Amino acid sequence: MKSAANKTVSGGIGRKRRFSFGALTSVMNSIGTAWVFVLLVIINLDIGGRALFNHPLRGVPEIVALSIVACVFLQIAHTIRVGRLTRSDIVLDWLRRRHPGVGHFLEGVYCLVGAGLMVILFKSSLPMFTKAWRIGEYVGAEGDFMAPVWPVRLIILVGCAAAAVQFALMAADSFRQMAATRAAAENDGGRP
Repeated sequence: MKSAANKTVSGGIGRKRRFSFGALTSVMNSIGTAWVFVLLVIINLDIGGRALFNHPLRGVPEIVALSIVACVFLQIAHTIRVGRLTRSDIVLDWLRRRHPGVGHFLEGVYCLVGAGLMVILFKSSLPMFTKAWRIGEYVGAEGDFMAPVWPVRLIILVGCAAAAVQFALMAADSFRQMAATRAAAENDGGRP
């Protein structure tokens, strides 16, 4: 009966949707994926124009150079959330099996370090964004093709902030799991 009541409360039709950080990272990831598809089309049009008509699209190298950076930072928070960030888990997996509390603690520390690095990257990228915004920095050649740099610098800041928050959420979850493991071990140890 209790589970049925919980289902009604949590899945009710009139319930307001709550903000989900995971949904935000998924949207950012989807934008980055769509952007990669657009790059694919632009690059192929450039190659076709160059080969067939001896007339390439202007600005493709600049667009691609800026876009690769933007796509990485749009997708990094989701990559962290789904556990696809490149790392070696051999020792951590072994520790989680043998000593779950220690494994969760080290995972939490790893996530805190990741969050700290993203904050450092954010702080070091902020002056570059403000400078690009203030002076109207662009790539390309005047009169041929020009693209502003500040949107990509802004995406870097948003991506760093999202990654830092994702790392912090994962750190909190790891420390919660560590506490739950410790509490379960104490309860099991207290039984006759």
